[in-house]
Amino acid sequence: MESFDRLALERLADETAAQVFGVGFNDLHSFITQKCESREESDIVKPLDALLRRLFQHRNRLLRLHLLPDEILLHIFKLGVDFDRTTDITKNKTIQFELKVYYQSFYPFQRVCKRWHDIIVSYAPFWSLIGAEMPKDMIELALARAQKSTLFVGTQYAGPDKLRQFTDRVLPLSDRIGSLTMDHKYGGSDITAPFWMALPNIQNLQLTDVDDPPYVEGFDESSNTMKLPSPRWIHLCNSTLPTAPTLYSQVEELVLESPFEALTMSYIKLLVESAPRLRILRLDEIGDHDPDDVGSLDNLSSLAPQPMPNLRLLHISQTNTDVVAWLLNLFQLSPYTSIQINCCSVTDVLSFQSQIRDRIWAALHFMTDSSFALELAPWVYRFQTRNMAIEIEISNPGGYAGWPDFFKDFVPRAGQGPIRVYIFLKCSSNASMELPKPDCIKGLQSDSFAVIG
Repeated sequence: MESFDRLALERLADETAAQVFGVGFNDLHSFITQKCESREESDIVKPLDALLRRLFQHRNRLLRLHLLPDEILLHIFKLGVDFDRTTDITKNKTIQFELKVYYQSFYPFQRVCKRWHDIIVSYAPFWSLIGAEMPKDMIELALARAQKSTLFVGTQYAGPDKLRQFTDRVLPLSDRIGSLTMDHKYGGSDITAPFWMALPNIQNLQLTDVDDPPYVEGFDESSNTMKLPSPRWIHLCNSTLPTAPTLYSQVEELVLESPFEALTMSYIKLLVESAPRLRILRLDEIGDHDPDDVGSLDNLSSLAPQPMPNLRLLHISQTNTDVVAWLLNLFQLSPYTSIQINCCSVTDVLSFQSQIRDRIWAALHFMTDSSFALELAPWVYRFQTRNMAIEIEISNPGGYAGWPDFFKDFVPRAGQGPIRVYIFLKCSSNASMELPKPDCIKGLQSDSFAVIG
């Protein structure tokens, strides 16, 4: 079979779809799925049947499509079912979609002719997505057709009995499971914990509502009967924070969302010592810190910096500002680290700005290829290497007496160094008149201020 460059293959597949169906394949895929988000059978069948009728209306055009090699046809089918998006574990995707809709999206292509049917059935990765909510016969069919492909497993919304049956069925295939999305809420940790802990080759692990940590913390890692996995992507939501070092030894992206526990210095040190490959750290809705563990936040400059040389993105959102200030002053970031912060509610803006101002200033002069974003309503600061772009989106300028002290103090300091400052005010021209003129900010060049209406 002839070999094709991937980009050329994608372009040819899309052009072929446009010639055959009269629309680009992205439009065709939207046509298939426009009503498939509903779980009602009628909403699934109608657009698929409409597509099928359209295929037969153009069956003489399909003759040209049959001249293409299987490789291009297969790529067209992958576009049609959005296969790459649903199975790309490198993007930390969550398997929460309706698997019934995923598999039914194959039907129009399978029913066109035997050749199309055979191509789809024989491509094992198409059948690698399985979930506990699927009928037993469908699970068996998918496993049979998946052959030795890496499996993407989801167990949401499955009660204890169904979940136990499912885990008993797929546990013998544990070495093939590369991605797992599991919700402990419905199944109970006595079923779920032994399951995910027994997946030696898991790459993407996403757990929700894990509130029984002894299964991890008390586990004997020296045991030869079962070893904890070392995923590359970990997402913990509404969960406790596992403290087994092995779990983090290979992790490249870690997402902690609404953990039950307060973030502690001991846990941060665990990450620093056990996760040398960590490149992305996302902290969402971190409610508080442990004062007994962290100590006073009044003197943040006295913190011993924790080195994270490979970290490329630190993202903190919907988080207590004391925790944000603590983390910013705690991490010793590399020159290539980008920082994104979103604070939804700040009770003492001036105090928070003073806590982080010096850290931002030091970081900007230290970073060589990075960025910094801070959303502090109503102000949005975005800093780039060697320049600083400040985006301000404000609907009620009259509610703010003037530019924040952050501007008046920070911008002149930036003007004295290698960093140029740009300010973009997102509001109407009339509204911008309510604010003081930007020339009151020393160091701001006249061509560095713009109103975006």
